[in-house]
Amino acid sequence: EKIDVTLPGTKISLGAPNILEKVIEELEEIFISLGFDVVEGPEVEKDLYNFEMLNIPKGHPARDDQDSFYIENDEILLRAHTSPVQIHTMLKNKEKNEIRIICPGKAYRRDTDDAQHSHNFTQIEGLLVGKNVSLAHLKSTLDMMTSKLFGSANSRFRPSGYPFTEPSVEYDIECFNCKGKGCNLCKNTGWITVGGAGMVHPNVLKCCGYDTEIWNGFAFGF
Repeated sequence: EKIDVTLPGTKISLGAPNILEKVIEELEEIFISLGFDVVEGPEVEKDLYNFEMLNIPKGHPARDDQDSFYIENDEILLRAHTSPVQIHTMLKNKEKNEIRIICPGKAYRRDTDDAQHSHNFTQIEGLLVGKNVSLAHLKSTLDMMTSKLFGSANSRFRPSGYPFTEPSVEYDIECFNCKGKGCNLCKNTGWITVGGAGMVHPNVLKCCGYDTEIWNGFAFGF
């Protein structure tokens, strides 16, 4: 028996892309096709950008829902969401003109890890600032994302409440497992919540130098 040492080596598979990275790349492609830019920001943030400029001042009850990882003092923390990237982008926009961005990245909260929660999770937020923007524009944008990512699916808005959007909504899609009939996956509701959204609160726009008599917008987070 002989071995031909001139034969090419066997290719060894080195694994596959992480599922989170694959979903992020798919969403980036979808929103780029809709005219959005992809923007990133620091994971260590100032309280000013993580909370205060998002209409969540010190002592606001919403901070209790986002128990955060502070570093050294109460002014520096690991970001609790990717929303600070929106603030940085609006502040850097000296011309105060239209903005269309998504912000993928990691976020950190003091949460008990289980099947549905983690102290470190991936989030993608979106922001559109323009003129005469409405909830209809928000709904059509999210429906376009849903159809490209999940295929055809019914969707709905439910009233909700966030300090940085007014009005605020939850965005649900029909359960792909039971087709709206109700099952264990959707907790027998027939719907799965994809994320939160709403019209950007005027206080947030004013903090970033926008004239709210001219400009408004929407934001969403998955």
